Amino acid sequence: MSKYNVFTSTINDITVVEVKPRKLTKEEAKKLRGIRRTITGEYNGPRAARYLKITTRQVRNLKSAVYAYGDYGVIHKNRFHRPPIAYSEEIRKEIVDMYRSKEYRGMLISHFAEMLIDEFNYDMAPSTIYNILRENRIRSPKRHKKKRKTKK
Repeated sequence: MSKYNVFTSTINDITVVEVKPRKLTKEEAKKLRGIRRTITGEYNGPRAARYLKITTRQVRNLKSAVYAYGDYGVIHKNRFHRPPIAYSEEIRKEIVDMYRSKEYRGMLISHFAEMLIDEFNYDMAPSTIYNILRENRIRSPKRHKKKRKTKK
């Protein structure tokens, strides 16, 4: 397992490769602390299992992963893999750019999603289009009435 994330992007037929070191999440850092204490003998298997809220078998597996891969052995092996059914960044950017254009700006996201599916033959759920727009901090323009506060 590599210690780095490799990002590639193509700009004007030039491929740029960006390498960033992987960072541990809080949970992974806690796992690493528990496993290191097990390796140094400060904790035994059952105590590390209680500390990490996992089984002793998982402690043994994590310990061998840390021996094999170093600190990055506590990272789940599937963490940095993009699912094969995920929509490409190009399609996501195209949807966002289309919504931000003058023609569709101000349109309700649900109506925009229906229009994409019907007119442009996008084969995705309306909720997916909504999620893509929300990831890019685009909200539907429709506002709800404020509820009246009842007197007690």
